[in-house]
Order: sequence, then structure tokens, then C-alpha cells
Amino acid sequence: MSTEVRDVTDADLDAVVGLFLQYLAFYEHAADEQRVREFLTARFASDDTLLLVAEVTPGGAVVGLAQAYQSWSSVSLGPVWVLNDLFVDPSARGSGAGRALVREICDRAKEAGAIRVSLATAWDNVAAQGLYESEGFARDVSFLHYAKVTGG
Repeated sequence: MSTEVRDVTDADLDAVVGLFLQYLAFYEHAADEQRVREFLTARFASDDTLLLVAEVTPGGAVVGLAQAYQSWSSVSLGPVWVLNDLFVDPSARGSGAGRALVREICDRAKEAGAIRVSLATAWDNVAAQGLYESEGFARDVSFLHYAKVTGG
């Protein structure tokens, strides 16, 4: 079994919506399918994101997704990417799909001239932390990150 990572196509939308709903449930955020479909369709149609899928072959089943946004670092005076979403169907975990998605995001960020890829994960998501650290991501010990909910 091998994993292929590629850009999302229109034909992937149903599979990506299903994975994204599972991803939101993992983080205990409920969302209806139509709202998720509209969000992903808008992201897919815009230039503000890179949305990838992982397929396991043979068979070609879409088993994972990754989404990264481009941003800027004022301190570093350069572009950065934020790996905002990464999810692999539980039945495909351990297949290498998550690792392949992370590597592809990092490769594309480097090719685009980004100075770094940043991400966040839950404190208790030890499996994801292990993956990220094994791929060279370092836990931030210099800055505290804050968020304020301002709507919806």
C-alpha cells in the first residue's frame, strides 16, 4: 500500500467534506454538512489556501486532508505558512498518509519561499505531536499564543 498526495479536485469534494466533518468532531466542534461544504468550496475556489488530499493506493480512496494558509511574519520580514488543518481517517492512521501530507505542505512552502511552517495542535493530541516533532517541528517555548472569539 502506498500514499499519493495531490491537490484537491472537484471530484474529491464529497470525500473531503466527510473527512472535514470527522476532523471537526475530533475537536468537538459541531457543524452541519452544508456549512462545511460551503466553507470548503470557497477555500477551494480561492487563492488563500492550499488544500491537499492523501489517497491510499491501490484503490484510490481519499483518506486524509491538509489545509495551509499563507501569511506573513513581520518579525522575520517574510512569508510563512500555517498548517491549519490535518486529518486522516482513523482507519488509515499508521499508513503514512499524515506524514506524507505534512511533508508535502512543507515542500510546497519551501518552494514558494516561505521561511517557516507553523501549526497548533491540542495539548492532549500526543500522536500528532509525535508526528510533528519527528518531522522537525519544534514546540514554541518563546511565545504564548492567544485567541479571542469575536463572532460566529
